[in-house]
Amino acid sequence: MKTAVVTGADGGMGREICRSLLDNGYSLIMACLLPEAAMPFFRELQEQYIHPKGSLSIRMLQLDLASFASVRSFASALSGTTINRLIHNAGILPRSTRLTEDGYEMISQVNYRAPLYLTRLLVPQLEKGSVTEDGARVLFTLSCTVDFGLVFRLRPSFLTHVPKTWAGRVIRYGHTKQALYYASLSLAERLKSKGIQVVSTDPGAVNTPLVTMNNALDPLVNIFFRPLLSSPARGASTAIWLATARELPLPYGGTYRKCKPRRFLVGKNVCHR
Repeated sequence: MKTAVVTGADGGMGREICRSLLDNGYSLIMACLLPEAAMPFFRELQEQYIHPKGSLSIRMLQLDLASFASVRSFASALSGTTINRLIHNAGILPRSTRLTEDGYEMISQVNYRAPLYLTRLLVPQLEKGSVTEDGARVLFTLSCTVDFGLVFRLRPSFLTHVPKTWAGRVIRYGHTKQALYYASLSLAERLKSKGIQVVSTDPGAVNTPLVTMNNALDPLVNIFFRPLLSSPARGASTAIWLATARELPLPYGGTYRKCKPRRFLVGKNVCHR
């Protein structure tokens, strides 16, 4: 049995990823911030994919990436589980932000620090998956905003400084994706010896609630900008391909968009402590 973990499983792209993984024979572990809100989708998947004589299973666990204690609890619940795919799909661009209980700015923790921490905690489970026929693969979700680094320099203060404006939060979002890109390259090298592949996807501009600006411009965005965005299904297509493909052209540190290798203009950097 092959098993995949998906964070943000009940979001727009997360739902597409979950369905495709089940279609491809993966048992699923859904990581959701609010399991009660995700319950209708969870039950829908159970009704569609779980059969008395079938081999698939679906679990849903609570995961709050803004809390390292929650991350540890989630990883502990998966102790002894063999994991073949760890898909970091969750991400936030909230109306307001704050310092978390762990002392990090919330966008930075949810989008950057927590995914790396969760990966580190799940390495033993991924190692178990690496020796199976389907291997082990970690997938990070990046963004075209990685190239914000060409204009807005990434500084260590992005981890703790709380932006007060919408523009500041958008820049912070880009910084988290930029830092995650750098870290994924380093992590790919470190996990290569363990047989764990690390890759990333840039889904492009996708029509999800993340695009909402939470201000008076939202009606204009809905009229003029949203029609130009990709659907969640299209945005998730590269992640699905990365998760289900038998072989990848760049299995260790490769970044992809539209199912092809993608290079960011910012290049490599060492700012991924």
